[in-house]
Amino acid sequence: MLTLGQAARMGTVPATGPAIRHATPDATDAELRYWAGRAEESLTKLKSALEERDAWQAMAKARLLPKPSATMSWWTWLRSTGSSFGL
Repeated sequence: MLTLGQAARMGTVPATGPAIRHATPDATDAELRYWAGRAEESLTKLKSALEERDAWQAMAKARLLPKPSATMSWWTWLRSTGSSFGL
């Protein structure tokens, strides 16, 4: 939205007149195109961030260690994780 000073410089509102904001259709269209472009840019960034988050979640799920079952001994579980703790 145009400020009163911007509108006054464009000649659409007298500089000393009441604070009424009138913009020419060209300025309004340009402003709408500007804000639509900003919204599209923000949407693109948001989609990219969501895709990154989903990729990180998939990697984290793939690296989860199996939970030991009640019948599995601690040694069997330790061996199933691939850890040897320096043994």
